[in-house]
Amino acid sequence: MTIDQKHSFDVFSKKKVIRHTKKLVQTFRLNEQNAEIYSALFSKNRMLEKRLEDYHFEYIKLKKRINSLEAKIEDLNEYVNRKTVVDLIQEIVFLIIDKKGLKDIVHKDFSYSSESSEDSNSVETFIIRE
Repeated sequence: MTIDQKHSFDVFSKKKVIRHTKKLVQTFRLNEQNAEIYSALFSKNRMLEKRLEDYHFEYIKLKKRINSLEAKIEDLNEYVNRKTVVDLIQEIVFLIIDKKGLKDIVHKDFSYSSESSEDSNSVETFIIRE
């Protein structure tokens, strides 16, 4: 090998080493960026999983409360006479109106009556002129 060939080979070899070094640096930077992004996404994912667990826990709690309230409503429906409840509510409303001095809103020539069916959940209210 002549000196020029050896010099040319050394230059080519150095350029190749520099090129590979640049690729390694670029790859390292990309790996570093990927690691940072992965870490950020992993943290965000864990935070969302935690929130989902919290919401699920709240959902289960609320569902239990709803089931409990529905059971209580069924018990109340079994023991409460709807007509009596409606009559009591009307009495209370009239007492409040009388107390507030709003007698002119309710005409004295009208009375209220309600009827309910034992088989039905609906309550009918009638206005009867006296």
